[in-house]
Amino acid sequence: MKIMAELFNPKTEEKILEFWKRERVFEKSLKLRQPASKFIFYEGPPSANGRPGIHHVLSRVYKDIICRYKTMTGFYVGRKAGWDTHGLPVELQVEKELGLKNKKEIEKYGVGKFNQKAQETVWRYKEEWDKLTERIGFWLDLKNPYITYEPHYIESVWQIIARIWKQNLLYEDFKVVPYCARCGTALSSHEVAQGYENVLENSVYLKFKLKNSKNTFILSWTTTPWTLPGNVALAVGRDIKYDFVKVNNETLILAQNLKKDVLEEFSQKVLKTVSGKDLIGLNYESLFDIRQLKNDKSYKIYPAGFVNTEEGTGIVHIAPMYGVDDFNLGNFAGLSKIHTVNLEGKFIEDFGAGLKNLAVKSQRAENLIIQHLKNSGNLLRVKKYQHDYPFCWRCASPLLYYAKTSWFIRMEKLKKKLVANNRKINWVPSHIKNGRFGEWLKEVKDWAFSRERYWGTPLPIWRCKDCLASPDPAKRGGAQIAVGSLSAFDELSPKKLNKYIFLRHGEAENNRQKIVSSYPEKKKYPLTIKGAKEIEKLIPWFKKKNIDLIFSSDLLRTKETAQIIAGALNKKITYDKQLREHDFGAYNGRTHEDWHSLFGDKTNQYSIRPPSGENLKDVQKRMIDFLKMVDKKYENKTILIISHANPIIAAVSAYQGYKNEETFNLGKKYTIDGITGSILEITGHNWPYNNEGNLDLHRPYVDELPLKCGKCGESMKRVKEVIDVWFDSGAMPFAQFHYPFNKKLEYPADFISEGVDQTRGWFYTLHAVGALMGKGPAYKNVISLGHILDEKGEKMSKSKGNIIDPWEVIDKYGIDALRWYFFTINPPGEPKHFSIRDVEDKLRRFVLTLSNVLIFYKTYSKVSKSDFYNYYRSWTSMASLDQWILSRLHQTIKETRKNLEKYEVTQAARPIDEFIDDLSRWWLRRSRDRFSGKELNAVSAVLKNVIEELSKLIAPFTPFLAEYLWHNAGNKESVHLEDYPKANTKYINVKLEEQMAAVRNTAAKGLALRAEAGIKVRQPLQKFQIPNPKSQTKPKAQIPNELLELIKDEVNIKEIIFGDKFELDTKITAELREEGLIRDLARQIQGMRKDGGLTPKDAIMVYIKGGADLKKIVSKLQKTLISEVGAKKIEFVGVVKDGLLIDRHFKMENEDVWIGIRH
Repeated sequence: MKIMAELFNPKTEEKILEFWKRERVFEKSLKLRQPASKFIFYEGPPSANGRPGIHHVLSRVYKDIICRYKTMTGFYVGRKAGWDTHGLPVELQVEKELGLKNKKEIEKYGVGKFNQKAQETVWRYKEEWDKLTERIGFWLDLKNPYITYEPHYIESVWQIIARIWKQNLLYEDFKVVPYCARCGTALSSHEVAQGYENVLENSVYLKFKLKNSKNTFILSWTTTPWTLPGNVALAVGRDIKYDFVKVNNETLILAQNLKKDVLEEFSQKVLKTVSGKDLIGLNYESLFDIRQLKNDKSYKIYPAGFVNTEEGTGIVHIAPMYGVDDFNLGNFAGLSKIHTVNLEGKFIEDFGAGLKNLAVKSQRAENLIIQHLKNSGNLLRVKKYQHDYPFCWRCASPLLYYAKTSWFIRMEKLKKKLVANNRKINWVPSHIKNGRFGEWLKEVKDWAFSRERYWGTPLPIWRCKDCLASPDPAKRGGAQIAVGSLSAFDELSPKKLNKYIFLRHGEAENNRQKIVSSYPEKKKYPLTIKGAKEIEKLIPWFKKKNIDLIFSSDLLRTKETAQIIAGALNKKITYDKQLREHDFGAYNGRTHEDWHSLFGDKTNQYSIRPPSGENLKDVQKRMIDFLKMVDKKYENKTILIISHANPIIAAVSAYQGYKNEETFNLGKKYTIDGITGSILEITGHNWPYNNEGNLDLHRPYVDELPLKCGKCGESMKRVKEVIDVWFDSGAMPFAQFHYPFNKKLEYPADFISEGVDQTRGWFYTLHAVGALMGKGPAYKNVISLGHILDEKGEKMSKSKGNIIDPWEVIDKYGIDALRWYFFTINPPGEPKHFSIRDVEDKLRRFVLTLSNVLIFYKTYSKVSKSDFYNYYRSWTSMASLDQWILSRLHQTIKETRKNLEKYEVTQAARPIDEFIDDLSRWWLRRSRDRFSGKELNAVSAVLKNVIEELSKLIAPFTPFLAEYLWHNAGNKESVHLEDYPKANTKYINVKLEEQMAAVRNTAAKGLALRAEAGIKVRQPLQKFQIPNPKSQTKPKAQIPNELLELIKDEVNIKEIIFGDKFELDTKITAELREEGLIRDLARQIQGMRKDGGLTPKDAIMVYIKGGADLKKIVSKLQKTLISEVGAKKIEFVGVVKDGLLIDRHFKMENEDVWIGIRH
């Protein structure tokens, strides 16, 4: 690849992308490591129904760096892409686009059509995702992704669920769950954890009047006034002290140590103090008159361990249907379990307050409840209260805690295993292990697993209503089953399954002439003599098969084939139009070559439809419709179907649940015996197929699939729920390869990475599914990434207008600048306050600095391989400056490798930053003169070696910049096919590095003294005094004579002397002044050379016009100036010349000077 040594820019990256694609470098990097040990990586599946954002770039480059590094260290790192396709996010988008407001409207629209729309929606931004993934350099197998809606993926998920069912870890129960009334479904605790918001809302202090008492009230407090109509009890702490307080004409009862906060507005007098146990059993009057809630247990005071005095009144209002603690107390005490709120989150009745059909969290409903309490004398006060409240993580509606029937997984039973498995995981940052994630595991709750939705993996539980209601325990025990495979559908089919034999017609005239011919045939194409004979040869085989029925296409060649066989078997033929040849439309009667030229890739036959004809999807649909009709009409029959190549392979492929690309593999097998008499034999299925003829395990098709009850023989029906979408992605280690049906299993992952919010999401569900499968931790190492915030530290959102478009950043600055920013700005677990200025800084200080080093190398170096190796062998005779830079290089390699092995990316990157500074701002600056002298070959060899090793070192971090450096250093293959560099300890010289640090510190002191004196560096000075080496506390850092020369060059002084302190002789003699003026002239001329586009090899003529003093100085030091600027001759002129390459006017010591250059 030819990558010009221009200044590195986004266009350079695009050229490198083209090179990678053209040379298949990613594929080569995998093939190169094929025999090696595997390093297992899991890609957390994104959803392509939304655009990728800057936070996705962050996670993807962190994944990429580790995968690239491990590949270069010798591992085979498979990188299978994945797509998360189910769930509420997709459903809500489809609802919005279709204008559907709720579940009733979805069902009226049609679940099948709704889910079809959902399936189409999930791919809306796939192309943008693929482009961004490619552009940022994230190498990922996008051609063979796992897709969570595909039948084989779902089948693997079902297998896991069936395993959980067999372990008695999956159960159905009626209890309080977090519930979204807008979405009409329960949520799991890890979903709830992602949706908390800090809100300011009304809290209400209530007075419950005790029965059989005069004006005595017990006080309670709630932040959810909507639950008050459902109140049936109050709870106190048995050992809590409660005061009876006189306020006006009423006696109020509340916890002693909350009295001050609650009654701060009232004058008060304590009448007496009791323990909570003294209040137990007292009756009170209800707030609302609701007959259904009344029984002998209702409206009493009960003891409860969850009551505390941290806030409120020390008395808890109990509504069993709307709180977990409330529900448990209700079970214990036998309280009424009647809903006052429906599943739409609306009040069922008025309840004497005009509440019917009002949304419980609406302001109107709250106002009416508070007004009702005022009117009844039950309201003490309303107070604003700030607290965290859970909202739906997708639709942002406030959640309700609501008692209903749901399915759960017994995660609490696996708590010890979850905690133990976590101990084996390396977390970056480490505090998450026992902090955010570890604490979550310690408090783990049973997984609310089911969702009352549509676009998701169906919960594979089938139940027999009759057996479930039976008094016989044996029947009830088998009334429900978990289906874990497609084969189980066949085994449990209410009907005995048919067997199918598909036969392609024998060779016909159109085959011989290579003509495609469909209905209506333009010519009659009978079987050839050869074709008829080949069919006749099959008759003995068919006789052994006990054929019951024969169906055939009604085209001449299939008719003749069917007649030969039917005659021999003495069977009737049924002709069916659905079995006809693929309709070639406008191509009917044309050559095979013409037909295939329409598609390019074979798989395009599914999407490209010829004019007036069919695509393969159309053919598949009618063939599957035919098979569904036959399966419905017949059972336990052996059925011969005589048709054509495309219809047969489309039918068998779809019927068996193959993917489109697998269809053509089937086609290859099918035609292996040539074009005639080809046979495919399959067993029928009791599987669900959608309206397009595809195997589809979603609702409504799977709901319509009856299974035979193993106990009573009657029909079993599937429960209505789908599963939590997070289980889909959590199951990906198994489902991505269709395990256990395909025995391939890559488990556990060596590495995963996502945002810190996934501690409640994918990180947890992977961990949970691994424990449920008894496989141990699902991953060994995880990098948890902090959120990207705006520059002010605020969350990015469309409403705030502070979202960063990743494409804009990449197009302007390039991806490697952004990658380096993400890796170095702060450790991965910390939030990133995204700043374009910081990206620009990384571009300038790292990317462009290295690019300029490369350009310098290409411009000034002269090196061959032999030069480098000869020089490299003579390590001890190298210049100290070269020994130092190689020592720094290998020390950096050592540090970077050590930290990458620990997954500490930022700590791995920062030594590289420091090395680039050493290389560009010290070694290269101090070596510039060496590139024009006798050391040219040697110093060029060192720089070439540094650039090549550096290319490999930064390759995982900034893959484009690494490729740019590598190729411009004279290499043809990709740097990403190289091994990662190893530090050679014999080149690491700690003493020399300390000495050089002392040199640079000393030079910095000298430059600071120059600046203090206002003397520019180009002006030579005579002396620089530095502290005596004997007084230095670190003997290793004492500066040898050779390195003192570097200080002299850097500070631009003639001699170094030793004394008690740093001191600079600022006296400028006439001779020193002359040298300074010559240096100023040289700088001006070099700048003009660069602006004129000249190379160092281009000799020039220099013309100078100035005063007599300048002329005298130039004449005196002409040789020095000629050498420094690469001039053939310098001529002092009296007038300005024309026809020059470049000329310039400027001032020197307040004197007008003109310089012109001719090439």
